[in-house]
Amino acid sequence: MAQFSPAVANIPVPVLEKYKKRFDAIDLNKDGKISLREFAAVGRVFGYDLSYEELQDIFGKRDLDESGAITFDEFVIAMIERAKMNQAIAPIKEQFRVYDYRGRGYITADEAYPILSRELGFDMNKTESLVDMYDKNRDYRLSIHEFKSFLEKVNELKAKVQAAFREFDKDGDGYISYEEMRQTMLPRGYQDNEIYNIILKYDKDGDSRLNFEEFARFWDVPIF
Repeated sequence: MAQFSPAVANIPVPVLEKYKKRFDAIDLNKDGKISLREFAAVGRVFGYDLSYEELQDIFGKRDLDESGAITFDEFVIAMIERAKMNQAIAPIKEQFRVYDYRGRGYITADEAYPILSRELGFDMNKTESLVDMYDKNRDYRLSIHEFKSFLEKVNELKAKVQAAFREFDKDGDGYISYEEMRQTMLPRGYQDNEIYNIILKYDKDGDSRLNFEEFARFWDVPIF
């Protein structure tokens, strides 16, 4: 049985032996370390279908001696952390696919915009700002790991817009009429002509009332 270092002593031996077989297979030149190039070339065979950014993240964090490669201990710790991260994002994979309708494995502001426009009333500038907030590696797109925090923020903002919509929608029919707008806005100091102009400005389908998307544009929930 192989001997393992104290750095991974708390990990069950069968798990370590499994990782050792994978490590040895990926270590093409058998120098006891895996380079980024070796990982990119062979890792996919073992189900490690990582993006280049994920590889850079693993090697940047784990290559403690800055040798350009990771040791077995570093490999094990990185793979276990990645497994935990994948488990954490499992519940959002379906929602990620809704945004990533091109199936490219990442989301840009262009792909997020139709959804955020419909659900939050965002324009493209506001969409780009929200995507930028969660684009940690500054590549102008969201990986599924970045998307997790992004989606939490989207749901938080949507809940705020929904709460406001329910306050205005007195009869619960899914629309806000001029009269319902008056009942909520007059006590806040708005005048009849101002309320009328709000309806006129945001009523894009011309039915003299605001649906949820039209209301969201009016409400303009702040992202910060």
